[in-house]
Parts: sequence; structure tokens; C-alpha cells
Amino acid sequence: MKKKVLLVDDEADFVEINKAALENKGYQVVVAYDGKEALSKALEEKPDVIILDVMMTTKTEGFDVSRKLRRHKEMQDVPIIMLTAIRERMDIKWKIQPDEEWLPVTEFLEKPVAPEKLTEKVEEMLKRKKK
Repeated sequence: MKKKVLLVDDEADFVEINKAALENKGYQVVVAYDGKEALSKALEEKPDVIILDVMMTTKTEGFDVSRKLRRHKEMQDVPIIMLTAIRERMDIKWKIQPDEEWLPVTEFLEKPVAPEKLTEKVEEMLKRKKK
């Protein structure tokens, strides 16, 4: 059975390029373009990995979505790769680190990320999840 990836980003071009790269590697890709859609699709589709942007409808929407997802028992162990350009766009000097309360994600990546690199990261998350 194909592993399912939920790809959440408001940039259509980014979504299409990365969706194609993931599908080429054999993943089933479900897409959401904002936080509300991401929450409903995550709970409905039960993805194996979630790729989540931060700045969508609001500048911090992805942060809020990650916390809301973790409140659901079935989403607590799903790897979340947060992929964003928030540090560059908002001129944040410090490094953003995942933690259990404020940013409960598995990995934090800075955009731009090549589709091949993102696919490798998904594969890495799935291998870690099996252990």
C-alpha cells in the first residue's frame, strides 16, 4: 500500500512541483492550501507524513495547525515536516527549533528546498517512524 503524504502550502506552484516529485517516488499525495483544509484532510485521510508551511492565511498559521494536530490522538505520532521561509521573510535572527509545546513538529526546514531533498526527508521520516 502506498504511503500517504499530506502537502500543505498556499503556493500552487510549490505544491504542484513537490506533489509530482513525491508521486514519482510512489507516494500518494493529498493536498491542502490552508490550515483549515489541512486539519480536516489530516483527520480524514490519516497521512503517514505531513509537510506543513507556516505562512498561509496568517503569518503563523502553520504553527497553530501543528499544535491543533497534536491534540488529536491519531495525529500525535505522525511526522510533521515544517517547511517555511518565515525566518527570511520576517527577518528572524534566531534558529527555530521544534519543541513539544510551541512547535510540536518532527523537523523544521527552511525554504527553498529542492523537491529531491524534500522527498529524501519524507523517506527519512518514514524510516524513523517504523522503529
